[in-house]
Amino acid sequence: MTNISKAFSIVMVIVFVAIFERVSEASEFDVEEIRAATSKLIDALEDPDPTAWVYMYTEDAGLLEAGSEPVVGRTELLKMAKSMLPMSSVVISPSYTEGSGTLAYMYGRASWVNGRPPNVGSKSKVHLVIVWRKESDGQWRVAHEALIPEGE
Repeated sequence: MTNISKAFSIVMVIVFVAIFERVSEASEFDVEEIRAATSKLIDALEDPDPTAWVYMYTEDAGLLEAGSEPVVGRTELLKMAKSMLPMSSVVISPSYTEGSGTLAYMYGRASWVNGRPPNVGSKSKVHLVIVWRKESDGQWRVAHEALIPEGE
């Protein structure tokens, strides 16, 4: 084998490895994992512990609600969680979900009841966008979320 053939063979192996790695990264995303993470998020939002949902968010997560200042970081989310009414009857209905590798996003609608029986309050309905990030422990967590009340 000539030096040119050897060099060509080495380059081709490197190209095929690079292509295989990119295809593998793209195929890592499984929409079912996001559906499962969404279900876990709903359970956490309805948990008797008012801070349970915060641990479904990344350490550096950002939450943006119309008319409010952004809430950034788990510490600030914990403060927010402690001041909120508990939630019940939480529904998250994704309209679209897409992802690649360790990032995914979904948009859709959500609703919940503010409070729990016997102290049930008003019902909230929002459009939402959630950016999910798969962390080193293999768990999908909310990295960023935007909530816009329906009708705005």
